[in-house]
Amino acid sequence: MTRTMGTKWIVGVVAASALLGVGQLTGCGSDAGGDGGSSGSSGSSGSSGFGDSDGGTAEQFAKIVIAPENPLVTVDLNATTPVTEFSAKGIRADGSEVALTAGTWNFSRIDAAAFDAARLVPTGFVGGKGDVTFTLNGQSATTTATFKLRIVAGSPPDAATVAAFAAATEDDGAMSLVYPYDKTVFPRGLPSPVVQWNGGAAGNIYRLEAKSETFEFLGWGTVDPPSRYPFPSMPADVWAKLTDSTVGDVAFGVQRWDGTTAYKAKTQTWGIAAGNLKGTIYYTRLIGDESTGGSFIRRIEPGKVAESFLEQRSDGVTTACIACHSVSRDGNRIVAGLNGGESPWATFDAATGKELYRSSQASGFQAISPNGSHVLWRHWSSGGFGSDGKLLLSTYDNDAVLAEFTPPGGSASAAPSHPVWSPDGKKIAFSVRTAGDGLNFTASTLWTTDISLSPAGFSNTKKIVDPTPTYGVVTYPTFSPDSAWIAFMRADQSRSDGGGRGELWIASSDGATQVRLDAANGVPDVSATPDKSWGPSMHPVAAGGYFWVAFFSSRPYGNTFNGTNRQLWLAAVDSSPQAGKDPSHPAFYVTGQDMDSTNERPQFTVNPCKPLGQSCENGYDCCDGYCRAGSDGKLVCQKKGNECAQDGEKCTVNADCCNGSRCIGGFCTVPPPK
Repeated sequence: MTRTMGTKWIVGVVAASALLGVGQLTGCGSDAGGDGGSSGSSGSSGSSGFGDSDGGTAEQFAKIVIAPENPLVTVDLNATTPVTEFSAKGIRADGSEVALTAGTWNFSRIDAAAFDAARLVPTGFVGGKGDVTFTLNGQSATTTATFKLRIVAGSPPDAATVAAFAAATEDDGAMSLVYPYDKTVFPRGLPSPVVQWNGGAAGNIYRLEAKSETFEFLGWGTVDPPSRYPFPSMPADVWAKLTDSTVGDVAFGVQRWDGTTAYKAKTQTWGIAAGNLKGTIYYTRLIGDESTGGSFIRRIEPGKVAESFLEQRSDGVTTACIACHSVSRDGNRIVAGLNGGESPWATFDAATGKELYRSSQASGFQAISPNGSHVLWRHWSSGGFGSDGKLLLSTYDNDAVLAEFTPPGGSASAAPSHPVWSPDGKKIAFSVRTAGDGLNFTASTLWTTDISLSPAGFSNTKKIVDPTPTYGVVTYPTFSPDSAWIAFMRADQSRSDGGGRGELWIASSDGATQVRLDAANGVPDVSATPDKSWGPSMHPVAAGGYFWVAFFSSRPYGNTFNGTNRQLWLAAVDSSPQAGKDPSHPAFYVTGQDMDSTNERPQFTVNPCKPLGQSCENGYDCCDGYCRAGSDGKLVCQKKGNECAQDGEKCTVNADCCNGSRCIGGFCTVPPPK
């Protein structure tokens, strides 16, 4: 497909009132308006000129009005014009008007446009909606300005065919969109999804369109079967521009012309979250069985290509199998089981893979504390699968037992499995198996207990989730970033191999509210009753107002493969779940993972933090928690002054955050779009 950039400028300025839009008087001494979805933007400003006609420099008005009000400006890629000329008038108590030629103009989205005196000039980099504020003598008025970035790619067909697309009235019964799913929510910072559809023929011409309030894309071309279309990288990275320009809904459509007839578009609506999703998924890669292949821990940063991390040694003896891993919330350390079966455990540095400590005692499933300082281990002992039914607490570099935990009824037939630490470090969640062996059990319940490191001990142990007649196993718990919710798996067996069935759920930490994650499981995209999703793991930061859950599933990936292998997927979950309402959204495939293997048990975490002065994209990239523009305009890790915390930056309470964002799990995040 040939992709070229349209060169014609499209300029449209739409105003509710051409000359006299009325802004709201906002009080004395401060500029009004938020950042319209932008992080780290302090706005742009310009003086409206020299001299004044305001009846005296200190005159106060009944109100100030701005024109134009709420303009919408469409700008082609990299355009710095068209320019929107603003003006302001003071309205006296007697109704008389005064043109205001002094004062200061400010726009809150400097990534989208900036003021030059009273002229608002688009950057052409991204689209965006922000607040225009005029301030004079301590009085101010505000309106909005919306810049819609437009990108055209591909060469349009002849005029008659273009007209046929515009006039299409016939449904396309042969064509179906198979990926992504309708209503999928995507974060920023990832590469383009590969749009996939079935039903076209070689040589068919397609018209693709993606539109939001602040972005518009039009693409033309032939996409022969199997039809797969990543958004173009030329004349710009279209997907990056789309996601950086948009918060909320994107309307997507693809139309087909078969040489005779142009059909109506197949359409979907996607959501864009107002935050980047940065981190690493550590997962188990299975190739064959332990005698012919083995298991490895691989890692992948969503948007990149998977890489080796911990692999079995070539001698096949000292480390014949590395699996059953847990990663600290801060991304610094990992604990994993070694050699299969009733394995000992070892800890590793996540940045280098260097082994930090190796225990000689039998264990099984482990959990590492949020800062990597302590490990919970045992699950079963050398006396047999679950012979003592307890968990042991140790430091990451010594298996000396600091405290023991035995759940009620703990024994060889009631042993704790799949433990996980809450992000705040105050609780652990775990399943208690009551039937089957230590690896593949067929009955379990879900529990929590409070944990203390000083003094070391456990308290307030309670069961929060029971099995159902359909699914006897409840396991693989994972806490939300605020430690208030637990996602988990219901299944007919704890392992997904051998034809096992499973689905994802979420519950409040006390178990009072329980909701099945239908959209993430694949309703209706995979089937009306999908049952092939397992092992959830939540990212420790609520990015863009959502929880993000990684899991593994055997489902089709569009027309790329049929879903025989278990693979990694990601889904957004609303950060304020409610009883009786599915908070999840359809999942998207993690590109860059190995397609020729089974990939399972993802552990999702942030990357090890960066010191002051290092480049960053989010506050949670930085050890001090703040990512700000340096003197050269590039984002670097910095100390925070007295200003509020931007989205993705460190916080303690909601009041620490800018623009009405919430503090969830120690970081600011916007509420999800309604």
